[in-house]
Amino acid sequence: MPNFKTVNNNTNAEATSSLLDNTSNLIAIISHEFKTPLTAISSAADLIAAKLHIDNYMDPFYKKNISKITTEIFKLNSILDEILTMSNIISNSIEIKKELTDVHEILQELKAQYFTDRKDARTFKIKVSGTHVKILADKKQLSTIFSNLLNNALKFSNKKMPVAELKYEEHAVIITIEDDGIGIPAADIPHLFQPFYRGSNVDNIEGTGLGLHIVRNFVTANNGEIFVTSEQNQGTTFTLEFPYP
Repeated sequence: MPNFKTVNNNTNAEATSSLLDNTSNLIAIISHEFKTPLTAISSAADLIAAKLHIDNYMDPFYKKNISKITTEIFKLNSILDEILTMSNIISNSIEIKKELTDVHEILQELKAQYFTDRKDARTFKIKVSGTHVKILADKKQLSTIFSNLLNNALKFSNKKMPVAELKYEEHAVIITIEDDGIGIPAADIPHLFQPFYRGSNVDNIEGTGLGLHIVRNFVTANNGEIFVTSEQNQGTTFTLEFPYP
């Protein structure tokens, strides 16, 4: 009997592994098939916009609707990226390339590239204290972590600018990302990092519920820790800690 149980357990494990691999491959194929036409649509929109500018036909109507097209394309690509990343996490196929990385530099790059041309003209503040020390981490994954948390901070608030504060302490860098938004109900906080989970007070706000699950996985993969404190209608603070090499 023990031998049969061992065989059955091994068979089940192999079947589960095979199913995960097949699911991951299927998601990768579907994501690619969606991204190809989205790239074509994006290129066509850019060409139309350029032609309208050249011919002096770019009026507010065309400008508004072309901007809407590019915004929706960006949203779709972001959703596909999240689903693909989630699939790679489940199948344990994400590569980690750790190198000495400047956290402050990543935040500055994100602010310059993605958070200075928003429709609502909002961005985030960066505060720094202590002496800069680089950490050993995957730069791309750190960028994803901060991008997700800062996007959320802007999405769920609409008054003050969110603040990303870096404190270089003796053994680690502490990063806090704080907003003054709608906050998170206390009952939701224990489930916040579960895949597809969304807070009970965000029904009318877009999102997949995958971002924070990806964030926690990437934080853990880079030897960090993440904590959250929040109060409804007062705001939310995410705290991350990454040790020095």
